[in-house]
Amino acid sequence: MANVTDNIKIESRDVKWLKDQSDLELLEVDHSFQRKYIWTVKNQILLIETILMGYPVPEVYLWQKQTDSASGGTIHSIIDGQQRLGSIFDFVNNKFTLRKNYVDFKDADYVNKTFEELTDDQRTQIWQYPLSVRFIKRVIGHEDIVNMFLRLNSTSTTLNPQELRNAEYNGLFLRLANELSKLEIWETISLFTGNEYRRMRDIEFISSLLIFIRLGINEETSQKNINKIYDTFNDEYEDFESDKTLFESLVDMISQLADFDDSIKKFIKRKVHFYTLFTALYFVYRKHEGLSSNNLENYKQFVELYQSKGNLEEGVTNINSLVNEYYALSQEGTQGKSNRLRRFEIIRDILTN
Repeated sequence: MANVTDNIKIESRDVKWLKDQSDLELLEVDHSFQRKYIWTVKNQILLIETILMGYPVPEVYLWQKQTDSASGGTIHSIIDGQQRLGSIFDFVNNKFTLRKNYVDFKDADYVNKTFEELTDDQRTQIWQYPLSVRFIKRVIGHEDIVNMFLRLNSTSTTLNPQELRNAEYNGLFLRLANELSKLEIWETISLFTGNEYRRMRDIEFISSLLIFIRLGINEETSQKNINKIYDTFNDEYEDFESDKTLFESLVDMISQLADFDDSIKKFIKRKVHFYTLFTALYFVYRKHEGLSSNNLENYKQFVELYQSKGNLEEGVTNINSLVNEYYALSQEGTQGKSNRLRRFEIIRDILTN
């Protein structure tokens, strides 16, 4: 392993230099370390306020990738600092205001102003603000960069297990989970919050669905086992395309159910219900490759009974019993194997009754 510290130089670079590099397309985001830029407006505003107050912000890590022999411009990959730089660039491009409800000093003269509305001195202060940048030489390989990144964050609570997996693995299983995260279904039913997107909870959830497709409902969904699956299917994933096609087919069936009735769409916004429906539809798909009107009506009735629990109609005693059982199984211990299996059995039977 190369001696990383011998190939890192720490320098101060002002905002103007970094913005110029970005405009020249000489800064690129390495998504194997960080996700797409999705910081909240509040976080953006607090960062700009920190700069205006003259306080330091965490350093930025840039990794040298290549130099254009004609222009001499060197492309650097942003290993750490994507959100900070993105916030600064967005502000100087007048994409947001320093809203009063988010700043700490409500009476400051920069409150509710865009960059162009600041005073000359304030704009100059931002352009000249120095950031500490660690420049990592090209001689350091990707594996060493990953190891360094993981070491830096190994004792930090800022990275959850999925974020660490995103840094450690860059193979086929993660690639498929990322591709599937772009499906419209997630936004259509609002399954994930903005914070969950930022913390890659959507990728982790999609990974659990892929694990079901690949290994069945009895497979553990613990963090340790998810790591093992990522490792197993990192370099070789023979069923990549077939699993992708199957996943998309099951999601299409869920979309059909969501479009069929608004109560269903609202119901499956809870992940335990979405996961269970996804697994049960796998059974339906394998037998019929699609939903029948009977499937649609059965699930709609189940959802209505679940939502009106305690006020159930007569004549549906058997379904009432299943609704009560499913309700209990959905309240706690939802990740347990026996719990998952029984929920699957209930919804499978409801759909195919």
